[in-house]
Amino acid sequence: MPTPDADLRARIVSGAIEAYRATDFHRVGPDEVAEHAGVPVAEVGRAFPMWELLVVAVIDRWNNGSRLALWPVAERDGAVAYLRARLEAGITDPALVRLRIAVLSAASNPGHPAAGWFRTQYTRAFEDLTLALVREPRGASPRHAAEQLMALFEGLQLQAMVRDDAEPLSGFDRAVARMRVGWAAARVDA
Repeated sequence: MPTPDADLRARIVSGAIEAYRATDFHRVGPDEVAEHAGVPVAEVGRAFPMWELLVVAVIDRWNNGSRLALWPVAERDGAVAYLRARLEAGITDPALVRLRIAVLSAASNPGHPAAGWFRTQYTRAFEDLTLALVREPRGASPRHAAEQLMALFEGLQLQAMVRDDAEPLSGFDRAVARMRVGWAAARVDA
């Protein structure tokens, strides 16, 4: 049975996810989290004495939960289908995409208290994609194909956030079709 503190932390993380869904990443603070969690602001600070710890807990549950929930798609249908499913999930839950993009900025700052954890999570996602590509036919190395696919995935998510006319799924499908032609040519040339 979870401890009262574990229950409180879980409730606060759920409240933070709802707060991030309701407003921009940079506008969410302890007051918004407390309101969505239904707890006093002091409880947020007690459960998460550093704000970065709460953001880590949110990313761990929300992003990693989504990533792991969709992993069977990679096992069944391959890496491309998996990334497409993640892109589709981001369309239905754009707040998660906004949070991920904001956290990527923090991951690039070595002075950020959670940068190491954020970078490790990103590296793990890249390695998962590389591993999934090992089982797919292509001419490019799995690592190079993963670089291309990850860049496409991240870029289309960013475009969907800032362009009203962005169509990330059709853009993904078109780009992947062209990548597969290039990968097949690399296999023939090898």
